[in-house]
Order: sequence, then structure tokens, then C-alpha cells
Amino acid sequence: MKNMIEIQARQFVVELRDERTGERQFDTVVLDKEQLRAAQAIGMSSDELLYRRYNAQGFYVEKIHKPERKTLSVDLAELWRG
Repeated sequence: MKNMIEIQARQFVVELRDERTGERQFDTVVLDKEQLRAAQAIGMSSDELLYRRYNAQGFYVEKIHKPERKTLSVDLAELWRG
């Protein structure tokens, strides 16, 4: 029996600068729709969520690119079996 779920996800490409070294880099972060809704519930946009996340780790966010949207399908039974 298949036990499929679908997850609405957004992939963000973020341009960063390490505050400690000055090194510039790109990072990719995937957030599901529930994470984004939780941020909105407390008055945060997706950009604000990413800024806080990276600033707490010592990075300056230079740019957040438009997210790519995708629906991820996962078979829970298959995942459970490994």
C-alpha cells in the first residue's frame, strides 16, 4: 500500500557574505509551506525569516532570489522501510 503525501516547498537561492571573513558565497535553502505559514503567523515574511536565520549564523544576506516552487511527493511507507 502506498501512503503518499505531498509537500509544497520553496527553494531560495541566497547570496551571502561571511561577516567574519568577508567571503562571498551562495546557499540554497528549502522551506515547506508550513514553515512559511508559521513565519507569517508571527508577522514575518519569507525574506525576514531568511535574514534572521543567516544573521544569527554570522552572515550578511546580500540578495534573496525569487524562490522556485515545487510539489514534493513522498511515499511514507517506502521511506519508513529505508
